[in-house]
Amino acid sequence: MGSVSKIATVSDKEIELKNCVVCGFIHDTQDHLSHVYAPGNTTRFLINKFKLWKCTNCLTVHSLNQVDFADIYQDYPVNSYQTLDFFATFRFSNLLKRLQKAGLKQNHRILDMGCGNGIFVSYLKKKGYTSVTGYDPYVKKFSKLIFNEKFDCIIANDVIEHVENPRKFMSDCANLLLQNGILYFGTADSSDIEFNEIAKYSMKLHQPFHRILMTPTSLEKLGRELISFTLIKSFKRSYMDTLIPFVNYRFLDEFNKSLGYEIDLAFKPESKKKILLSPRLIFFAFFGFFFPCAYEPAIILRKGL
Repeated sequence: MGSVSKIATVSDKEIELKNCVVCGFIHDTQDHLSHVYAPGNTTRFLINKFKLWKCTNCLTVHSLNQVDFADIYQDYPVNSYQTLDFFATFRFSNLLKRLQKAGLKQNHRILDMGCGNGIFVSYLKKKGYTSVTGYDPYVKKFSKLIFNEKFDCIIANDVIEHVENPRKFMSDCANLLLQNGILYFGTADSSDIEFNEIAKYSMKLHQPFHRILMTPTSLEKLGRELISFTLIKSFKRSYMDTLIPFVNYRFLDEFNKSLGYEIDLAFKPESKKKILLSPRLIFFAFFGFFFPCAYEPAIILRKGL
């Protein structure tokens, strides 16, 4: 892994976007109200500004700067520092319950698409799911996948917003699924993002890594486009939202806000002391579930009508 202190290399060249990638609405480059520059929220990209366009028709947010994916992910802090700790275990328990209710069995062949450093893969194996594969092209350990293999369940959680073409990504996942298998897609919600208050959405925008942010309606629309797939369940709230203290999205957002939305700092032990010194953070650690600040839509699809 590279050092997080490496100087950022961001292209000033923009993607030649003519239409919204979700609804096809014409991209009006002269509509300045639908464009904004947002800062990065990792140490490496904190001083950079990234141009965004929000489609006025379907509210999809597009990141317009061209990036080298291998470069930006070489020292991605979430992959570098995230561990299967006490709090991650409770978050993943919520996600697993969703999958179990949709029909996931312990003997199923499971693919965690875009698995990062593989902590959800590790969690599933600890829970008795023995046939679990992780794939992430930017993490060496998980960079290989035999694409003629088929799976009973494919999980793509917080991944679809990281790709340039979400429709193609969904289709690629669908092609790896066995008949009657289930697909899980979860992402961030672009509905409430206001460009005149861009700083407060730094965690959700997560530049330059989040390329396309959609609304729940758009996510469902793309899911319904998959031929011979049935939408069996949709969710509004994040799987990270629980009643367990410190395990809710509002607390995570408030904690990152207190660190200037520099998420590398959130993984450092010395930053944890900040929580104990802040009545506001302590309050949201215990009661943040009841004061949601953002939603993360998710859908579960089954292959077969």
